[in-house]
Amino acid sequence: MRILKHNSIKVQWLIKNALNFSKKEAVKSLSIIVVGRNDNYGGDFSLRLKTTFDWNLSLFPNAELIYIEWNPLEDKVSDCPWITERYPKAKCFVVPNEIHKTLITKKNFPILEYFAKNLGMRKASGDWFILVNADVLIGADVSFEALNKNTVYGTHYNNIQWDQQPIHKEYIEDKKNLLRFFPANSKLESVVGNFVMSHRDNWLKMTGYDERLSDVRNGVDTNGLLQLLHQQLKTSAIGNHYHLDHPESVSNGANATHGDQSRINEIAAGKNIPYKNNDSWGLNSYTFEEIQPRIWKAKI
Repeated sequence: MRILKHNSIKVQWLIKNALNFSKKEAVKSLSIIVVGRNDNYGGDFSLRLKTTFDWNLSLFPNAELIYIEWNPLEDKVSDCPWITERYPKAKCFVVPNEIHKTLITKKNFPILEYFAKNLGMRKASGDWFILVNADVLIGADVSFEALNKNTVYGTHYNNIQWDQQPIHKEYIEDKKNLLRFFPANSKLESVVGNFVMSHRDNWLKMTGYDERLSDVRNGVDTNGLLQLLHQQLKTSAIGNHYHLDHPESVSNGANATHGDQSRINEIAAGKNIPYKNNDSWGLNSYTFEEIQPRIWKAKI
């Protein structure tokens, strides 16, 4: 029954998209925004990062890659040098611990993911922004040939096992590797944490994610989506994404550092919508110094 229900939802999206006659355009310039930290989160983090970047940039070779390394460990090797060396259109922005400490209110948060994504928005130059997690592969069925500027785009969720090898199309589409699947719901809340895309004007008009939310991680993705939809934008699911399974994933029940549940519920319900960050959102008041080619670090 669950499979039938999921397939029915996917068909509904196909019909909805087919009947959408709004003016569409091809993507002329695209920025892929990713956040991470050199703490080996989930195990094999750098390898997962390389695996997803290799795959996603093979699908969209002209995309600008914006990587935010937030609160990196000083005694561990940064991922930024190999990223900028391997991907000619990559740009890395490093936010040191000294700045992180001035922003957090929940002391066990090693990363402020949505502050980092805001920074990525302020630094990205593409007309369209994809915010995608470091362990997520964009499906080969995702096409950017006909998009509507007044739409927020999501993708259906597939959690797959991973053998630490480079990815090929047959592997991610092999049902034997699928651990969990669920389709995007009508407002995309079910999938927006892994992949969300919209035109840059929509992201900048919403002023990014609410930077008052420094005490919670879960629910902030949905909260930002609700802020986007407050602009009267439509929603559309345009294919699949594939999450590389790991022990620290929320899919495996890991939630120790995601915030108080009552606070998560409040944020996910959008009780703060609409909000407006001040003009310095996305660390826009900080100076970034280029410390290596295409690697910038925020000055304290």
